[in-house]
This record gives sequence, C-alpha cells and structure tokens, in this order.
Amino acid sequence: METALLPNLLGFSGVALNVLWPFLRGRTAMLWGQALGAFLFGLHYVLVGAYTGSIMATLAGLQAVLAIPLGTRPGFRKIYLGMLPVIALGLALSWQGWPSVFASIAMAVTSIGRYQTEVLRFRALLLACVPFWTGHNLIVGSIPGLSSDALTIASGGYMLWWTWKQQRLVGV
Repeated sequence: METALLPNLLGFSGVALNVLWPFLRGRTAMLWGQALGAFLFGLHYVLVGAYTGSIMATLAGLQAVLAIPLGTRPGFRKIYLGMLPVIALGLALSWQGWPSVFASIAMAVTSIGRYQTEVLRFRALLLACVPFWTGHNLIVGSIPGLSSDALTIASGGYMLWWTWKQQRLVGV
C-alpha cells in the first residue's frame, strides 16, 4: 500500500494541472499547464510500470514547451515537427501492446492539437485525445489517469463551449 503513495501523489498532482489548464485563457499558459501536468504523469506512469505512457507523457510535456513559440515564431514549426520522429522512436522502444496503441494515438492527436495556433481548434483537438488516454489508463489501472480523463473532459468541454460562445459573440 505504501508503495502506491508516491505514484498516486504524482498522478493526482498531474490531475490538478490537467483540470486547471483548460481554464487558462492564453495558449502559452495552457501549454505550460499541460507541460507540467504531463511531466508529473510521466513520473506516475513509470512508477506503475506503464512505460509507453511514461515516455509519451514526458515527450508530451517537452512537446508542449516546444509548441509555445509556434504562435509567434512560425519558423519554429520545423523544430516542433522534428519532435515527431522522437515520439515514434519512444513508442517503438517502449512497446507494451494495447496500452502503447492508445498512448500513441493520444499523442498523435495531441501533436496535431498543439500545432494549432487558433485557440478553439487547439482546445477541440486536445479534448479529442482524452478518450485514447482513457483506454490507456483503463488497461494500466491508473486511477489518477482515469480521474484526470473524467475531469479534463468536464473542464475542457466546458471551456471549449465557452471559447466557441465567445468567438460567436465577437464574430470571429
């Protein structure tokens, strides 16, 4: 029982950040929230033996940081896209069957989402990756991961709706 304390503490700290980031308004702030949450989940997953999840979460955190300049420095897109082969390599080196399938699809959708500079598309695609993380988390038995998935669907769904409504009001 005591051996689960640290992984769960790290996982639920990641949950807190995953619930928080959708409520942040700016793309940069959302990306920093995602990065920190992903790094915490990377540690959680490695401690519970979900190695592909750990690598994908850690790379997701790094990718979130690399995505920050995309909004202001279009030339940075090449560096961001250069991360994609690293993600594929991480998947190949940590293959664990179905958990890896779900984690890799989640990461692919996340990668496309973070490539977006428009906030509504960004939010929609980041929300679309959650069912794949849920598949991963069900298989590896991650209670913090499943909690994060449920709460992220709620907070992310609400903020997606809110952003859509705000853009409609101002005619964007």
